[in-house]
Amino acid sequence: MKKVDLNDIKLFVSVVQAGSLTRASELLDIPKSHISRHLTELENSLGTTLMDRGRRGIVLNELGLRFLHNAQEMLRLAQIAIDDVQDNLQKPSGLLRLSVSTEVGRGFLMHHLPEYFRRYPDVNLQVQIDNRKVNMIQDGIDIALRIGSADSDNVVARKLFDIELGLFASKSYIDAHGMPSSPHELYGHTLLHKYDGPDWAFWCDHHLVRIDGQYRLSCNDFNLVGQMVSDGLGIGLLPCFDNMIRADWVRLLPQWQIDSVPLYVVYYKNRGAVPTVRSMVEFLVSVAKAV
Repeated sequence: MKKVDLNDIKLFVSVVQAGSLTRASELLDIPKSHISRHLTELENSLGTTLMDRGRRGIVLNELGLRFLHNAQEMLRLAQIAIDDVQDNLQKPSGLLRLSVSTEVGRGFLMHHLPEYFRRYPDVNLQVQIDNRKVNMIQDGIDIALRIGSADSDNVVARKLFDIELGLFASKSYIDAHGMPSSPHELYGHTLLHKYDGPDWAFWCDHHLVRIDGQYRLSCNDFNLVGQMVSDGLGIGLLPCFDNMIRADWVRLLPQWQIDSVPLYVVYYKNRGAVPTVRSMVEFLVSVAKAV
């Protein structure tokens, strides 16, 4: 059997529904000769006739009736498939994979997830808590929340907000070791540091002081730094998220400004139009305005 043109099948169904070639030509605004030629090509491809075309119109034979039934079902299913794709292009649904660090997850993202799920009930979210900068392609990540700038030309990085940083110690540590009055006095204290985090840089009256001390603890997790601060083990530079700052901490050197760090939502350029990705990006941008 020769290859069958699906457009000829659709034309066949339209002609049968119209009742005659003449009526089909009027409805479809196609020359009658064009319709006749394509119906003949369809029958030649199938290797059999499907209808008698006379003055009284079209009369389907037995094979023609069976073919009509199956063709109509095929076209119905095809339309369902088309509608499903178009609906999903508009409606966010399915699995969305998101990567976030522990501090941003706890300090920002988790507060807003209930509202996101309320707005988009058909989206399933897989959150990867990871303090390393993940390879989004290799790890199958759709969206990443990253502190600092993006490092690839293939991604879009939309800034959400600046994260305020503060210098903190516990009351017990201050009682035991004293309160530093300037950044230079930090050299005499135990410092707790996130090694892939921001620099210890302090501004006051356009005067910059950088501290490059010996850190008692260096790790890649602000939450561990915070725990060490709570345990009275030293002074830590930490994000000022409400649920990270504890009541028994003391903020140090408040008269000195510490540069904030930007938080970005990052996704690949060719994924920006995907409904699930777009829904999360726009949601995060909107809630970030209230931060």
